[in-house]
Order: sequence, then C-alpha cells, then structure tokens
Amino acid sequence: MQLEQVETTKVTVSGSLTTLFAYGDKEGPTILAIHGFRGTHHGLEPLAQALAGFGYRVLVPDLPGAGDSSAMVGSHNAMSFGAWLGELTESLPVSTILLGHSFGSVIVASAIAQGADHRSAVLVNPILKPPLTGPRRVATAATRAYYALAGRLPLRFGERLLASRLIAGVGGAIMTSTSDAGQRKWIRKEHRRHAGSFSSRAVVIESFIASTTTTVLDFADHLQRPVLLCGAGRDPLTPASVYNVEATGIQSGTFHVFPDRGHLLPFEEVDSISQLIANWDGMVEPPTAGSHTVRLVGSAKKRATRHTTSLRSAYPSDQSFTDRGTKETPS
Repeated sequence: MQLEQVETTKVTVSGSLTTLFAYGDKEGPTILAIHGFRGTHHGLEPLAQALAGFGYRVLVPDLPGAGDSSAMVGSHNAMSFGAWLGELTESLPVSTILLGHSFGSVIVASAIAQGADHRSAVLVNPILKPPLTGPRRVATAATRAYYALAGRLPLRFGERLLASRLIAGVGGAIMTSTSDAGQRKWIRKEHRRHAGSFSSRAVVIESFIASTTTTVLDFADHLQRPVLLCGAGRDPLTPASVYNVEATGIQSGTFHVFPDRGHLLPFEEVDSISQLIANWDGMVEPPTAGSHTVRLVGSAKKRATRHTTSLRSAYPSDQSFTDRGTKETPS
C-alpha cells in the first residue's frame, strides 16, 4: 500500500524531541491524531491520508520513545503522556480535533482532563476497560509473562525480545479481523516492520504499565465537549456492550460500533471511519466563545493511577530502566 507522506517536522515537548508527520491541506481544519502502545505514526497513516481527502490537515506524532521521537524527561504514564499532548496542542495555532486510537484514546482523554485545547475528540477502539481484565485468560497471561520476562532479562536480551518481529507478527495477526488475505498479510508485515521502533526498554515497560492500568473512563467526567467513540464488535479489549452513555458516563458522546471488526479499525475500516468522522464533525457545534475545558482534579488523578503500584512490582526498575536514551539495534 503506497501512501504519500507530506511533511515531517520536529518540536521539543516535555523533553521529547517529537517528530510530527503532516498530511493534507495546511488551510484545512486540524486533526491531531495519537497512535497506541507499541505503534508509530505508520499505524494511523492510512486514516490520516483518508481524512486529508476530506480536506483536513492531519498531524500524527510518534509518541515519546516511539518511532522517530525521543523519550520524555521523567516517567512515561498516562498523566505524563497527557501533559505532553497538552503541551503539543499549545504549540499549534488553531484549536484541533484530538483523535486517539487504542492507548492513544487514553492519552487524549488524559490531555483533555489536564486542560488541553481542543474543539472535539474522536476515540477509535478506545480503551474503556482495563485490557488485561478480559475473558482471554491465556492471552492475558502470555502478555504479562512476555513483558515481565523482557523486564527481567539483561538489557540487551530484553530489548531484543521486545523487538522480536515474530512476536509482533503474531500480535498483529491476533488483532486482525478482516478475512481479506492481502490486507491480513499487509497488517502483519506492518507490525513486523515496526517491532523495534522504540527508544529503550524502560519506555516500553513504563508504557505497557500505563496502557494496561488506565482507561478513558478514568477521565470521563472531563470529556465535556463532543466526543465520537468508534468501537468494534470483535474488539478483544473493549466489548461492544459498553458503547453507550449509561456504561461510560460520557454525556457528550456519540457512539458507533462496527460489528464485524476488531481492534485495528484504522487499518480495516479506513474509508468508513474517515467518512463517519467527516459527517459527524459537520454536525458538531463549535465551542462557544469563552468556553473552557475543566482541568483535572485530585480524585481523577487518583483514579488514573490506582492500579499502577501492584502491576509495577512485577516489572523491575533496575539501573538500566533509568536510561531512556537510544537502545541497541537488535540484530
């Protein structure tokens, strides 16, 4: 699949030299799109190109410590990622639509709760329940064991395990729901190609803990502007049954579920999602003059970190974890 990359820029945010990839007309309404755990901007590139076709200017950064972006100063958790995104929005000349996929949805929600400027939000395959509490016990146990082992091995071997193309390909195959053989092969290839796109083991382990202990609903009270939530009937991380106001408490939410798809909607439903976003955005009323985003309060901060302590104990924080520089390139 050949996709045209328009522009690349770098900006220092929260100590991270963050790389931004831009698509579409500079004069179009801006969407700032955030990818998920173990991903890079490549995972949102097809959707960015499709949205650019509707006249949007789409900016997709590599998360700190992923792809071409360096790590942040300090810890990598939902709060710090949210603060990073909030600071990034301040560098933009216009108010944006914030879009997040998977763990990116948690980062978007965290940023909004901390006061990030935005006019609306789109959450694709949002994390509405802790991912490791679902019914897939074997997969859950395997995931925990994989990251625990990667954290305990000597640094060189731990990073090689995290960069395993084989494991990345298997993970991509498990998440894929399409029956199209060509698309399945391409998705698996993309996961394998970017398996080693991280700056250090420390960042990956910290991000894993954040992505499995924090959900969008930890910040639901602060999602006061229009929010589009796009789910999938076969998503193993968030069941379709929770896509409603009653289950989420998101009063400003519009909910849409693709019944026969899984966790990779930005790959598998590019045309449908981009059309849905454009139509929804056309009906959303812009924020009124003087309106503001309510900033995060103490109780929400506690909810956002309440599971972290017990899980963190399973992953050592030895001296190697304080080094968030460039990792060794696996052979």
